[in-house]
Amino acid sequence: MDRRRVLTVFVNSALALIGGGLTTVLGAFAWRPPRPEDAGRWLRAGALTDLTPNVPVARVLAISRQDGWYRQRARETVFLVWDGDKAVHALSATCTHLGCQVRWDADATKFRCPCHGGVFDAQGAVVEGPPPRPLDRVEARIDTAGSDVLVRL
Repeated sequence: MDRRRVLTVFVNSALALIGGGLTTVLGAFAWRPPRPEDAGRWLRAGALTDLTPNVPVARVLAISRQDGWYRQRARETVFLVWDGDKAVHALSATCTHLGCQVRWDADATKFRCPCHGGVFDAQGAVVEGPPPRPLDRVEARIDTAGSDVLVRL
C-alpha cells in the first residue's frame, strides 16, 4: 500500500466513526420513550385548614416544564373549592376564550375574565360572554393524612 491509499482509508474510517456516533446520539433522542413524569405530577396546593367550604381559593403553583433542552419554571393558577367534608375540586384559572386569568368575584359569587367580559359560575360553567366552554377541571384530592390538598398538573 502506498501512502495515498493509507491516508484515504484513515480519513474515510474517521469520517465513518464520527457519522456513526452522531447518528447514534441523534437516534437516541428521536426514538426515546416519553418519560412517565410528563403525564402529570401531584403537587401540594395548600392545606385543607386554609380553605373555606364552597368558597374558591386561588393558589399559584410553580411547575417545571421542559421543551427540548430548555427548562423553565411556569406558574399555574388554580382555584380550590372544598365541599366542607371530604371532597375538593380544582378549576384552572385560565379563561377558555383567549387564555386570560379569571378572578373570583366574592360579591357576585362568579368568576370574571377581565379581558373580554367572560363570566363563569362557581362550578366553572359559562354564564355569559364569549368563552366557548367551561373552565377546565384539574384533578384534585386530599392526601391520606387529610391535611393537604394535592392537584395533578
